[in-house]
Amino acid sequence: MDLITAGTALASFVAGKGAKAQLQTVDDLWYLVFNPITQMADKKRIENEYNINHYRSILGSMLLNIPEENLQEPQMSIVGPALEASKYYIEEEKLRKMFAKVIAASMDKTKSENVHHSFVEIIKQLSPLDAKNISLFKTTHTYPIAMYISQSRTDSSFNIVRPLVFSSDLINKTISEKDSSSISNLIRLGLLTHSFEQWLTTDSYYEVYRTSSLFHYLKKEYFADDHEFKSKNGTLTVTPLGKEFIEICL
Repeated sequence: MDLITAGTALASFVAGKGAKAQLQTVDDLWYLVFNPITQMADKKRIENEYNINHYRSILGSMLLNIPEENLQEPQMSIVGPALEASKYYIEEEKLRKMFAKVIAASMDKTKSENVHHSFVEIIKQLSPLDAKNISLFKTTHTYPIAMYISQSRTDSSFNIVRPLVFSSDLINKTISEKDSSSISNLIRLGLLTHSFEQWLTTDSYYEVYRTSSLFHYLKKEYFADDHEFKSKNGTLTVTPLGKEFIEICL
């Protein structure tokens, strides 16, 4: 039984008892409880209509920028899934723009060969934060990362405290643990790769990891006389797939 049917049945029952005051109370309660839901639904419909029109406008402008001699019929195996998936991400501006770029690139002879079918599935697995972080690699292909470890003072053994620490804001020297989760996802998707066997020669790039509040907090948390809390340098690099994804989708 849906909400309206339930409400009608309840009102009919009370009315049948001849209780006008109680019926008014039921009507008032029904309005207070469910009218906000109706208003939210109306607001959501308006927002969706705006987002869909904006999405259509962005896609249209991208297609208009393709020289006529480069236009081609797109592969439905790319365009179909991209359009289908994009309707579930219509509220995420960064992500819907990525879908639009995939569709536009598939219709451009100069770009279509670099459009992987996997791009649609990759976009579906990105969060807005993931989209922001992969955008960092559009101009810089390698970033410094760190691993926090508790290393024995008597030998070379160590325990990993944080396997991957990443700062997306090296200028302000801030670290968010959400960035680490985001980078882990981008590595899982094959867009980035990381290594702690090599590092950047400019040591100042790693200063943020040794001076952050997170480092000092964990240093106290894992304090031990026989161990030293350290930040191990590493690199985060965009993969060949990541380069093509950035070129097509960003």
